[in-house]
Amino acid sequence: MKAVVYQKDHTLKLEDVPEPRIESPTDAVLKIALCTICGSDLHIRDQGLQEAGKIIGHEYCGVIEDIGSEVHYLKKEDRVVGKATYTCGHCFYCQHQQAPLCENGGIFGVFGKDGAQAEYLRVPFAENSLIKIPDGLSFEDVLFTGDILSTGFSGPLKGKVQLGDTVAIFGAGPVGLASAATTPLFGASLVISVDILDYRLRVAQKFGAITINASKEDPVAKIKELTGGRGVDVGIEAAGFEPTFKVCMQSTRRGGRVVQLGQFVQPIPWDITERSFDIFEFWIGLGDLDHIPQLMSLIEKGTLDLKPLITHRFPLTEALRGYEVFEKKLENCIKVLLKP
Repeated sequence: MKAVVYQKDHTLKLEDVPEPRIESPTDAVLKIALCTICGSDLHIRDQGLQEAGKIIGHEYCGVIEDIGSEVHYLKKEDRVVGKATYTCGHCFYCQHQQAPLCENGGIFGVFGKDGAQAEYLRVPFAENSLIKIPDGLSFEDVLFTGDILSTGFSGPLKGKVQLGDTVAIFGAGPVGLASAATTPLFGASLVISVDILDYRLRVAQKFGAITINASKEDPVAKIKELTGGRGVDVGIEAAGFEPTFKVCMQSTRRGGRVVQLGQFVQPIPWDITERSFDIFEFWIGLGDLDHIPQLMSLIEKGTLDLKPLITHRFPLTEALRGYEVFEKKLENCIKVLLKP
């Protein structure tokens, strides 16, 4: 089968590799219908977080081709969306609602685990990792629920957004836009999206956000102007850069909450004494993937639609071109879909 394979020189190559097979009775083999290129795929490639010869990618959906003998909830030919991670469901962390820390789990496409930018994927612990797609929804409707939508949704969720809260989201990439789309569901009275690319901010406006281009005006001053001089109740950092982190901290009020969603590729300095007496909450961690069925229900009802993020579609055989478009932000790129 064709797959996008990580090379030891920090590059990617489209190669022919063996198709996966059932290795454990809890496995399923999925025929990939759609997969995507994610910003973290670039981090994985550049930092060498995958093993040479292994497939990359972790956002996917498809049709079940084969199942192990202990898989009962799923059956062959089921249409499913997959989580970016797989988890056992019974270890200490899974039992304590901290599944991303699963002792037996992993992330597809990283640390030696084969990923989803391929024609087929072996999914361990299939009943914990795959969710059936409702009949009325297409693969494109639900593709993002397994990663960026769930991660973006974690922003207002972990930030404890309440009715009437003001929220600022720093970074209007795919995750930041997913936060912009889901934050109104929590009853926020004001959602602000901050970025430096106007074409991405225009998408945030479609989700009802007020936008600030940080290359044209001071986002801290503007946010305080919009919030009576105090700053927002909740700040969501979704870019993973030192400037956006610092601006997020400066724009969130005393007694507020900050959620860190962006992935940093290097350490950043932060003077914790700046917030030591602010009765301030700070949450950092992996996205919460436990709400995929509920998110699909909202999509089914027409309450939530992330398809505006889809700007490019390529066959899997043109995946490297897709990476170029995504990485260089060519042609107003936000999200690239790959179809095997």
